[in-house]
Amino acid sequence: MKPKTAPEREGFRQAMAWLHTWSGLILGWLLFAIFFTGTLSFFKTEFNLWMRPELHALPPASADVAERAQQALHRKAPDVTQWFMRLPDERQPGVTILWRGKEGGRFKTLLMNPQTGEAIETRDTMGGEFFYRFHFELRTAQKGRWTLEGRWVVGVATMLMFIALLTGVVTHRRIFKDFFTFRPTKGGQRAWLDAHNVSGVLVLPFYLMITFSGLMIFHSMYMPSGIAAAYPGPKGTDSQTYFAEMQGDTASGRSARRAPGEAVPALPLTDLAPVLASAHRTWGDARIGGLSARRDGDRAVIEVTRHDGDRLQYGPARMRFDAVTGETLALIDPDSPALRTYRVLYGLHLARFAGPGMRWGLFGFGVLGSLMIATGMVLWSVKRRQQAQRKGAAAPPLRRGERLVASLNVALLGGLPLATGVFLASNRLLPLDLEGRADAELSCFFGAWGLALLIGIVRPDRWGWSVLLGLAGAVFAALPVLNAFTTHTHLGVTLPTGEWVWAGMDLSFLATGALLGWMAWRLRPARGAKVVATRGRSAETGSATPPSTPSTPAAGA
Repeated sequence: MKPKTAPEREGFRQAMAWLHTWSGLILGWLLFAIFFTGTLSFFKTEFNLWMRPELHALPPASADVAERAQQALHRKAPDVTQWFMRLPDERQPGVTILWRGKEGGRFKTLLMNPQTGEAIETRDTMGGEFFYRFHFELRTAQKGRWTLEGRWVVGVATMLMFIALLTGVVTHRRIFKDFFTFRPTKGGQRAWLDAHNVSGVLVLPFYLMITFSGLMIFHSMYMPSGIAAAYPGPKGTDSQTYFAEMQGDTASGRSARRAPGEAVPALPLTDLAPVLASAHRTWGDARIGGLSARRDGDRAVIEVTRHDGDRLQYGPARMRFDAVTGETLALIDPDSPALRTYRVLYGLHLARFAGPGMRWGLFGFGVLGSLMIATGMVLWSVKRRQQAQRKGAAAPPLRRGERLVASLNVALLGGLPLATGVFLASNRLLPLDLEGRADAELSCFFGAWGLALLIGIVRPDRWGWSVLLGLAGAVFAALPVLNAFTTHTHLGVTLPTGEWVWAGMDLSFLATGALLGWMAWRLRPARGAKVVATRGRSAETGSATPPSTPSTPAAGA
């Protein structure tokens, strides 16, 4: 048998390297935005609080907090036909109620004092929900439009990332050696490749888990054929039955559809004490996360839900009661192997179970994932730049494709931190009575990102990187100052009283500002460097900083 030649042996790995490069490059900038906002979403609740300073210094919840909140809701909306109540916990001090009346339409939100049940008026903002919704559906407005389309785009990008991860494992033959190898003093392509490898290998299991679980969450949208085959029936019936079983419901346990125009009777005021006592007897010391009420045909029902931070799998157990008699109707906690597997994957992705230490750990993994994507995008430019220099030209002009990638790297990778900082600053600077205030905050976010795109087009070099990162660092460092001038939740109040949820946000902003400022300083243009322009294409040269300097991301970086 004829032995395989070296090119034949390398053929599969080279094919995987090609697939790894292009699956990462095609939607790499979008993947960075998805991973970046997903990382911030680990602290979605903390962002929600910081962006609603009116919730600061709320008293501890009283024992009858659910009863008080229900009574206050019925005083405000006697004709309420459906409501969801989230009870206070260590991360969220207020009571949150979503409700709607006989007129139907969108749910309205009501925030309440956990002791008095009185409504709390807060500024109009999406808060941390924006990062969460943008992460998986590219939400661009408070009410949102690109829900389904955005989820499809994110799904395609996630699949490409999953492919890039798997092919990256094949491509990097020395994957375990790369775990311990980082040579920033080498500079140029070697330093960027090491940074990409280290950030990619260090928490590779996390990347695989978070990517695969993200795909599984929306499996019904990406792979509807299996559901249609297993649940045959008239159009729409099959999927409804499937989702009912996933929730632990049956056909009789779901709200009956009403004829168009048929009025929905208002919900009665329920005595919640015996309902909650029954739930505590069933679940022991488990926390109650929330309650909900609705019409199931002609019967009004109350559902009590366990706190979603009490266990790994997402989809907490529920108990259903008759809202009039208090009779227990059902204990809903499906435990089939398939559902448990799905719920564990869902829970791992959302990390609702994680305490403060684990959330910070997951946040760090997310930062490394963002760096892995960013260094991969920069590496593409650096590699081609150095290949051109090895052909003899000291500073060849950027070709059109290289300039496009370099511009987008500067604008989208360097501009997203700036846009995030501007979004947070706008929460403190915009007038509180501004109509459409939440959408105005989002306009500030996308406006800052648009400015970054302009800078990236004009200067796709170290100057562009330094300016954007420097601006982002200045904005983040200014956030605690803005907070002190516009609210009473500043560090002078929260640090002495040990309110670490609030103080931690300001301290994190200061640390982020310092890190971004340091990066901007490291990437500043070298003294004595000059810009050479050729037919609209630019390249930075200069003898003051040699190509091997570790902070030099090359002209296209």
